[in-house]
Parts: sequence; C-alpha cells; structure tokens
Amino acid sequence: MTYLLIFFTSLITTIFITPYFISFLKKSKIVDYPGGRKIHSGVMPRMGGLVIFLIVIIMLNAFVEDFSSIKLLIISATILIFSGIVDDVIGLNNFIKFVIQNVSAVLLIFYLEQYYTGVTLFGIDLTSPWNYLALLLLIVGAINSINFLDGLDGLASGFALLIFSVLLVLAIRKNDVFLILLSVTLLGSTLGFLRFNAFPASIFLGDTGSLMLGFFLIMLTSMTSINYHESVLDLTFPLIILGVPLVDTVKVFILRIIRRRDPFSGDTSHQHHMLKKSIVSYEATIFIIEIFSLFYIFIGLLYLIDYRIEAIILFFFFSILLVSLHPLLSRTNVAEVLNRILVRLHDIPIKNLRLLIKSSLIISSVFLIVVALLSISTTTSLELKELLLLLLLIFGLFVISVIRFRKFGTCSEMNVLFNMTIFFIISKLSLTSIISDELTYLIITRIHEWAFYILTFIISVTLILRWKSLMTHKMFITGTDLTIIVFMLLTFIVNNIFHFDLNYYLSVSLLEAFIIYLWYKLVVDFNQNFERKLSIVSFILPTLHIIILIWGSAVGF
Repeated sequence: MTYLLIFFTSLITTIFITPYFISFLKKSKIVDYPGGRKIHSGVMPRMGGLVIFLIVIIMLNAFVEDFSSIKLLIISATILIFSGIVDDVIGLNNFIKFVIQNVSAVLLIFYLEQYYTGVTLFGIDLTSPWNYLALLLLIVGAINSINFLDGLDGLASGFALLIFSVLLVLAIRKNDVFLILLSVTLLGSTLGFLRFNAFPASIFLGDTGSLMLGFFLIMLTSMTSINYHESVLDLTFPLIILGVPLVDTVKVFILRIIRRRDPFSGDTSHQHHMLKKSIVSYEATIFIIEIFSLFYIFIGLLYLIDYRIEAIILFFFFSILLVSLHPLLSRTNVAEVLNRILVRLHDIPIKNLRLLIKSSLIISSVFLIVVALLSISTTTSLELKELLLLLLLIFGLFVISVIRFRKFGTCSEMNVLFNMTIFFIISKLSLTSIISDELTYLIITRIHEWAFYILTFIISVTLILRWKSLMTHKMFITGTDLTIIVFMLLTFIVNNIFHFDLNYYLSVSLLEAFIIYLWYKLVVDFNQNFERKLSIVSFILPTLHIIILIWGSAVGF
C-alpha cells in the first residue's frame, strides 16, 4: 500500500510540476539551441531531470527510517547532479566532468562495499585492485553511456523506465525495502516525465537528468546483482542489462580513439544517430533501440536464473548484431524498400474510406461497452484504504486535466490510458460474486474475452483504414505509444520468467487499456468534438467502479 502511494505520488507530482518547470527554464534561458549535431529544430528547455532527482530525494527523506545510512549515496549522487546542473546552465569542460564523475563513482563504491564480499566478471573473481578498477570503469562508463543515449526525444528516459520496471520486480522478489522504495519512486517520476520528454519533446533531460539516470541505473543494477548472487557483486548482470548504451559507448570510444579525437566529444556516431539516418523515422529508431533493450533485459534475467553460459553467449551475439545493424540497414536500403511497399499498399483503391472508418468506430464502440460492463463487479480483494487511494489518484489526475484544459484548451490523451489502466487493474483484482453459478460465470468470461478480441481486431483494421485515408499526414502512433508497447512486452516477458502475479495483472490490464486508448485516439482523430467528452468518461468509469466496490463492501455483497 505504501509503495502504491509512493508511485502515484511521484507520478502525479512530476506531471503537475513539470509544465511549471518548463516555463521557469524558458524564462531563465536554460535552454538547448538547435544547430550542429543536434536534431531538434527549436529552442528546447533542458535540465528537466532535476525534477526526478528532487522527487527521489523527498521520497527517500520521507520514507527511509535511518537516513544517515544512505548519506554517502546521496552525497555521491548530489555531486554528480550538481556537475550536470552547472553544465546545463553555463557549460563544463569535459575533463572536469570526467574528474567529478570519478569522484562520485569512488563514493558510490565506498557505499556499495558494505554490501558485497567479492567482485566477479564473467565468472572470474577479481581481486584488489582490479575489482575496484573494474567497478570504477563500469560506473563511470554507465553514467556516460546514458548521457550519450540521450540523443533522441524520450530515448534515455524510456530506456530507464524499462530497466526500473524490471529492477522493481526483482527487488520485490527479494523483499529489499530500500530498493523497492527507490525503484518505485524512479519508476513513477520517470513515467511522469516521459509524458513531456517523449517525441515530440517539450523538455530535455539535460546532463542533469541523463547523469542522474545513469547513476541510479548502475547503482540499482549493482545492488540487485548483490542480492541475487549471495552478497557477491557480479558485474556481468549490470553489464548485460545496460548492454544497449554500454555497447554503443564502447564502440564510439574506440572509433574516436582510432580517429584521434577526444572520446568524450560529441558527434553523430552513436547507434541511435546512425539508425536515424538509415530509417528516417524518429519513432522507428526509438522502437528498435527499445526492442534491443528488451533482448538484453531477457538475457540479464536468464543470467540471474543461472543460465549463465547461454546468457553470456547471447550477450555477445546481440552486441555484434547491434553494432552491425546500421551497416546492414544501409546496404539493404531497408528504408527505401519499406517506403516502396507502403506506397504500393497505399495506392490500393478502397472506396468510401471515411464511411468505413466511421462504421468500424461505431461497431467497435458496441464491443467496447460490452468489455467495460463485463469488467465491473461489486466485490474486490482490494482494501478500503487502497480503493480510497485510487479514488484520490483519479481526482488528482482530473484536477491536473482541468488545469491543462483551461491553460491549453486540450485534454491529455495519456489521462485516458492512465484511467483505463486503473479501471482494468481494479477489475482484475475484483470478484464477480453476483454470479453464483459457475457455468454462467464461465460464459460471461468467454463473452468478455471474445468481445475484447473482436474489439482489438476492429481497431487494427481501423488503423489500416485511417492510414489509407486523407488523414495520413497526421502523426498517430507517437514515441510514447511505442514505449508503452515495449513496456507491455516487457511485463509479459518478466511474468513468463518469474510467474509474478502483480506483473500479470499489470500486463493484461495495460493491454486492455491500451486498446481502448487507441480507440479513443481514433475517435478523436475522426471527430475532434469527442475529445473532451470521452476524456471525462475515462475519469467517470474507474470512479464509478470504485464507488460500486465501496458500496458493495458496505452492504455485504
């Protein structure tokens, strides 16, 4: 219950504060200007990651009983974040940044040292001083690798979101209270920030944010490795699970040294920049990087459950594949081939497209109503205080939505996803006790499943029809949507490996919510007048469900 409160508090606080922080950064001229190797075309506020860090500090101060026990960790992180702030505001020399990173890394090693009895890498025991050298190299490398990864809108924050999610599950399985607290705080605040950082971004992480994410990623993965290897810090796990940015960093450093350039100097030789050149689309580039991240996460989990040799072989295989991806795409002209295929598909004549889209949306609405009605019950396994917390969360999101609507005149589509996810999570944790007959219950369940399958099929067809229509110039699937898709895949992977019930409820609920979210986007795209009405309905539905459950518990259903 406490962790649920922390997650939603971090999420809502980030969503509420970030727009005001964006205005502050613009007024203070703490912005990133276009030009050179930078891809963005307009002035963009940076240093957004400071919001995430401040929320982490507040939550740790509020919920860690012995705050002095993590004092060294906080000092280490603060030194690093301070260098990021200075770099974002006035700029900082690469050498000075490197020195500060090493100081921060040494302090982090001192903090970690109390938890491990030895250090290993690929099954080799590292003795002093090689253990300290390897750990220092990995920490500094990880911090810089996330900084380098932050080259496309939402890429670094989306990657961090995936890793934090896995680390939270692993911390829950080991019942590590501190790691759960830190992971759930970072997960909530990063998710809230991603709403503004995903393509097209309205704020950048800045060096402050990317260094902070890199610091906590390597710290959390190291602590997780210690937990799962009997107090031995096996550096192989952090190396694997952070494989995407680390492999890219090693590749870029080697290329820069060969070319006799400063390894820390900026250029467009990073994997995401190269893929962007090959594929053109922002969204496709981010999606491919995140899919590779899934592969590395899967390999890391295999390593944890003692498939170590297989995991190491897969790690090197996918690392070679990742490095070779750009040359392969360039030689095969994948972007050009795909474009020709899409043009041919688009040229296939279909009459009355708008009428077909309208008809499919009407039909899908019927199945959506069936799914929603059959998801409502009168009793639940949730406690009253948990229901009240969820009710408070929905109210908080509604207040933020009203403020946003008055200021910008639009509703945030992500609120629909949040609301429907809450609705279906409540549904999965509730019991349809009003149906006493087991056969009737089975029939109702089947109807619910088939209604959802049909709804998914109709929405998929509608997406294709929309692409064929005159509205194709509009961006429909955003970078945030793709990250959500990857996140759903991740929840299914983790559940299949660990059979984690909470993750199962989240993955299924998120899938159902995402389908309805796509339906909402299609309806609004077809007729903008429905935006406000459907947004309000998305708040009413989970609120009504919670009220019914509270009433059902009170009257003894």
